[in-house]
Amino acid sequence: MEGSTEEDYKEKLLWNVKREVKQVMEEAVTKKFVHEDSSHIIALCTAIEACLGHLLKRRAAGFLRSDKIAALFTKVGKVYDTAGEVCRKVQEQLQQQADLTKRTQSVSHEPLRRQGSSTTIRPPQPLSAQAIKHIWVRTALFEKVLDKIVQYIVDNSSKYYEREALMHDTVFGPILAALLVGPCALEYTKLKTSDHFWTDPSANELVQRHRIHGAHRGQDTPAGRRPALGIRKRQSSGSMSEDRFAASAREYVESLHQNSRTHLLYGKNNVLVQPKKDMEVLRGYLSLHQAGENLTLKWTPNQLINGTLGECDLEKSIYWDYALTVPLRQIVCIHCHQRPDCGGTLVLVSQDGIQRPPLHFPPGGHLLAFLSCLETGLLPRGQLEPPLWSQKGK
Repeated sequence: MEGSTEEDYKEKLLWNVKREVKQVMEEAVTKKFVHEDSSHIIALCTAIEACLGHLLKRRAAGFLRSDKIAALFTKVGKVYDTAGEVCRKVQEQLQQQADLTKRTQSVSHEPLRRQGSSTTIRPPQPLSAQAIKHIWVRTALFEKVLDKIVQYIVDNSSKYYEREALMHDTVFGPILAALLVGPCALEYTKLKTSDHFWTDPSANELVQRHRIHGAHRGQDTPAGRRPALGIRKRQSSGSMSEDRFAASAREYVESLHQNSRTHLLYGKNNVLVQPKKDMEVLRGYLSLHQAGENLTLKWTPNQLINGTLGECDLEKSIYWDYALTVPLRQIVCIHCHQRPDCGGTLVLVSQDGIQRPPLHFPPGGHLLAFLSCLETGLLPRGQLEPPLWSQKGK
């Protein structure tokens, strides 16, 4: 009975790592990077340390029994160069933190200096308490060698662990090392993003946001309450919020044309889109815009830009829910279907696997013209893969 309980506990430890790895990978897919201070990183380090500390031999901890992970990395670093390099970098970080603490204390007793005298060289930012607590596993993860270190420990587990330990298990140990290959291949950043201080959303919430933005809203939502395209209407009954929304609507329509902020790379009217399966196909204006290095694709129903709606009707129009705004940095795959008799069809697939509504081009070479403009906008930093080849007769 004790053996069964021990096996269940090891399975639970491994399941916790699987769950946190999944969270980190989902964040990397939706944001294209993972912040070093993300809550998912701390949770993953905690789950990994629980596995590494399971039934660790007492002599393996050595003189650092209060910090078993530090003792394990230090001991492995003496015989494995990759772990030794991690130990060196950890010691450098800890020394920097100690210097920052002394500097902070000394600055409070020094007279004020001229502003700008210290702006040329920005000192390193202090680590959070959680980052210091998990600094060994965290550093190995950011250096993309944690999977190799864990694999080495698994291969030599008899030196460091009891026979019943998770790392000594012939099944659980290799699985743990394999699980860490994905997180070690990701890109991590220290850049403070606008959403850095917000709680990281779950995958279900992100999928729901994409569906709402892509006009997959429920029928019970009142029209005009939350227009798409980033135009938000406050629920205040005052006329000021309504005027602001109407101005935003007009500004959006004007942004579809060439202006000082963005370059219009492509524009085509009468591009067909079926926002929902149970509704008719709508005609709209498709445009491709470039602002710096960013490309944005927009599709707007004709009802919003042909001038048939007044300002009041334009504000409350349900067609705002069907309009599309797609930052192309979120797109990873483009499906093209070309037939001479009915024009071409373009399907965009996002990083999270969400498929945008198909865009149906009129007969002619409009699809090829759009792809040519898209590839021009991607150059010189990117290109279509495979690249677009223009040949005679196509």
